[in-house]
Parts: sequence; C-alpha cells; structure tokens
Amino acid sequence: MLKKDKKFKFGTTIYYEDELNDDFEKTNLTRIEIPDDFVYNQGKVYRFFSSLFYFAVAVPILWLVTLFYGIKVKGKKNLKKLNKESCFFYSNHTSFLDVFDVQVRVTPFQRTDILGYSDSLSNKFLGWITKVLGYMPIPDSPKTFRKFQKALEERVTKLNHNILIYPEAHIWPYYTDIRPFISTSFKYPAKLNRPIVPITACYRKSKFSKKAKITLYVSEPIYPQEYLSVNENKEYLRDECYKEMKRVSSKYSTYKYVNYVKKEGNDNETKN
Repeated sequence: MLKKDKKFKFGTTIYYEDELNDDFEKTNLTRIEIPDDFVYNQGKVYRFFSSLFYFAVAVPILWLVTLFYGIKVKGKKNLKKLNKESCFFYSNHTSFLDVFDVQVRVTPFQRTDILGYSDSLSNKFLGWITKVLGYMPIPDSPKTFRKFQKALEERVTKLNHNILIYPEAHIWPYYTDIRPFISTSFKYPAKLNRPIVPITACYRKSKFSKKAKITLYVSEPIYPQEYLSVNENKEYLRDECYKEMKRVSSKYSTYKYVNYVKKEGNDNETKN
C-alpha cells in the first residue's frame, strides 16, 4: 500500500547508488532525537484503551483500506506452527504504510508492534496514532536504549506481542527484489529466544490495469539454534531470513511496475 504512488508511473526508471542507504519515498517527516523521558510502555489503563482502539477501530478501517488496495496474503497457515507464541516478523520495505498491511491482514487478532526510526514522531497527530498502534521508535542515547530494550522484552515475553521489523530500513516503492540488510535487528529475537517469520511483499499485475498489487507471502518460522551464542544466532537468523525472502521474491514478485537501475555517472534519480 503506497501513500503517494501517483508520482510513480508505469515504466518509471529509478536510479540508485547505495542499496543500504538510498530512500525513494519522500514523507516530509524529520527524524528527531528520542527524549530520555519518552515512555515506551504505559500502564494498564492506557494499554486497555490502546487495545480497544487498535482492535475495534483501527483494524476494521485499515482492513477495508487494504482490501481496496488489493492486498492479498498467502501462507498464513504457517503461523499455526507458532502455537500462539509471539514472534518477530521481518519484511521488505516498499511503502510508507506497508506496516499496516501486516498488522491488519496477517495478525488481525494479535497485537503486532513496529520498530522503526523516529520520523513519525515529528508530526504530533501521526506520532500519537502510530504510538497507539504499537510503534516503538529506536533511540540513540544509551540511557533511553536501555528503557527501549526493557519495554521490548516486556511486550514480547509478558504481553505476547509480535514485533515487526523492516531490516532494509529505507523505502523503495514497487521494488521486486530484496536489498542487502545487516544483522543488527536480529539480536532481539536471538536474545529473547523467539522465532522469526519472514514476510515477503511481492508485486503482481492488476487484472484491470497496469497497476501493481501486493501479495504478502508468510514463510515458516525460523528458530534460534540452541548450540549458538546470541551473536552467532543473530547472524544465523539474518542469513536464513535473507535467503528465504530472496527465494520468495524471485519466485512470486515477477511484475516490474518501475525499474531500478544502478546509477553510473550523472544520471537523474528518476525518469518517466
């Protein structure tokens, strides 16, 4: 699901330089520093009304929105192998709003929180909405990061929330491959001994136009290995996740609505 996809016409060519750091979705949001007094986990009263808003208001509305955009999901049966245990979802990042696709179409009856940068907090209304829907901004300062880690552990182990992470970090609209990503975020499931579940957003052609539509493919859970250390499991989970997402995207993400080309010389960033 794309916020401003009108700027990307069929056949657009996007030139990139750096697969790890280039970002092609301009949101007009500013990344801010998370204050030391930022509260990640509120009390029971807040959690009650947050859950009420999440399940009674947000999920039904966003479910209809994703239905309108033609979002499909394949492989949800693989989640039964978790036996209702919380997990860490990892997905490729192709839209500013694709977090909601996972929340309302993959786990509509279980809370799925999102880890990400602090951009949305620069807008008061958007910051409030995303926080109520489970958004956890990753802080920079050591003091705040310790609070963040404690809150993350509580959500996963005590509240049984899933966690959604986009390891590619930056948005490449309509991209049909999987970009390289580092292993840093895989330390969370390795440390908490929780499984990861790769979710690959693949693009298909619409039956009624040239527009690209998304199908989310939910893969089988991947568990940390008992004989590996936390750091070794971090690398293991990253490698297995990347391999699985590459396999799925190469098989099912076959419709190229826009083209991505490695920049050479002084080419323009986009060309219609």
